[in-house]
Amino acid sequence: MIRRALLKVIGATAILSLGALASPALAQDKTIRVASVTGPSHHHNISLRWFAEQVAARDAGLNIEVLDGAQLGGERDYIEGMMLGSIQMAQVSTAPIAGFVPEFDLFSLPYLIRDTEHFKAVISGPVGAKFNEMAEARGIKILAWFDNGYRNVFNKVRPVVTPEDMGGLKIRVMESPLMVNTVNAMGGSATPMSYSELYTALEQGVLDGGENATGNVLNDRFYEVTSYLSMTQHFRPPGVVAISLGTWNGLTAEQQQVLVEESARLQDYEIALTAEVGAQALEELQAKGMQVNEVDVEAFRARMGPIYEDFKSKHGGELLEAVQNTTP
Repeated sequence: MIRRALLKVIGATAILSLGALASPALAQDKTIRVASVTGPSHHHNISLRWFAEQVAARDAGLNIEVLDGAQLGGERDYIEGMMLGSIQMAQVSTAPIAGFVPEFDLFSLPYLIRDTEHFKAVISGPVGAKFNEMAEARGIKILAWFDNGYRNVFNKVRPVVTPEDMGGLKIRVMESPLMVNTVNAMGGSATPMSYSELYTALEQGVLDGGENATGNVLNDRFYEVTSYLSMTQHFRPPGVVAISLGTWNGLTAEQQQVLVEESARLQDYEIALTAEVGAQALEELQAKGMQVNEVDVEAFRARMGPIYEDFKSKHGGELLEAVQNTTP
C-alpha cells in the first residue's frame, strides 16, 4: 500500500511538472516598462494605463508597467535607449525623434495638420506607414500614434495677438531645430529645453513662457507660473508609443499580436481623449485665472514660408506634398 501511495504521489508530481512546462503564461510571463515624461494625471498616461489593463486582460503572459513623470530621463534618452535596447518602450513626441531620423521633422512644420480627421488620415495611410518603416530601420517599432492637439504660446508677460507681441519673449521649445526656427520666425526668442525643466525655468524667470497643448498647460500646472494663453495653434506634432526592436523580438508571436491589436485600440482611445481633454482644459485654465485670447493666425502663417523651404531643401517635397494632399 505504501508503495502504491508513493507511485501515486510521484505520478501526480510528474503531471504537475509537465503542466507547468506546457503553460506558456507561466513560462513566458514578461513585464515591459513604458517610459513617459508627463505626470501621472496626464491623459497620455491615463491612456497608457488603460492600454496596460487591456493587454493584461488578454492573458498572454504580458504585463505593461507605466513609468511616468520622467523617471527614466527625457525623451531623447528614451529614443536613444530604445535604439540601444536599454529602454524597452516609451511614449515620445515626434520632434525629438527627428534628432535620430531627420525626416520626422515633417510633423513639426507649423500649420501643417488641418484638423483631427486630417491627422487620422495621415498617420493611418501611406505617410504613416513610411515613417513606421524609417523608425524600424533605426531599431524602434512604432505601435501607436498619439495626438497632442494644437500647441499654443503661453507666457507671463503679455497676451500675444500678432508676431510683434512675441518680441523679446524667451519661449521654451522642444529640442528640435525646426521648432526653434519656427518660434523665432513667429517673432519670439526660442530656447530648446527638456520638458521636465520647464516649470522651474519659468518659476525662476529664466524663461518667459512656453508653447504646448492646453491639456499639458493644465496638467503640469504652468498656470501657476504664467498668466497668458494665446491660441496661436502653430504646431500639432503627434507623439508615438514605440518599442525597442530588441524587446519586440523577445516576445512570442502571440504576445506580438496582442500588442499590435491593443495598440490599434490605444491609438483610437487616445485621439478621442485628446479632443475631450483639450476642450475641458481650456475651460479649467480660464477658471484658474489664465487670460485666454485669440490671435491673428494668418499673420503668423504668413511668416512660415522660409521654414517650409528649408525643410524641402533638406528632405525634398514628396512627403510634405503627400501630407498636404491627404484627405479623410
